[in-house]
Amino acid sequence: MAKNINILLIDDSDVDNFINKAIISKEENISQITTMTSGLEALTHLNNIIDNTEAYPDVIFLDIKMPEMNGFEFLDEYVNLPDTLTNHCKIYILSSSLDNLDSTKSKEYPVIKKHLTKPLAHHAIGDLLNED
Repeated sequence: MAKNINILLIDDSDVDNFINKAIISKEENISQITTMTSGLEALTHLNNIIDNTEAYPDVIFLDIKMPEMNGFEFLDEYVNLPDTLTNHCKIYILSSSLDNLDSTKSKEYPVIKKHLTKPLAHHAIGDLLNED
């Protein structure tokens, strides 16, 4: 049996966050689902929990197209966080963008496990959450 999984959703759309949270919450072993509406808000959150490894998200679903700080700008800052955090988290891009440039650019970030297209319901969430 897998351990309890802590999820962080980063998407500027409250509707997408609501839907994705509902989809994820149907999975077993979910201990917490946190939603953030900007990359900047998520970075602040991660910086606030750096010393609390129990609070680290196991999986981050990250939107690309967001105002203030887009997903790639978030990743540029994320890679500067301590290895204890960045090595712990699995990041999945979750975007409605069909732009091949976004898909290509996401491959430049080794921390990204996979580029997924919205909605999350089209993907085997249980399999994603249990990937190593």
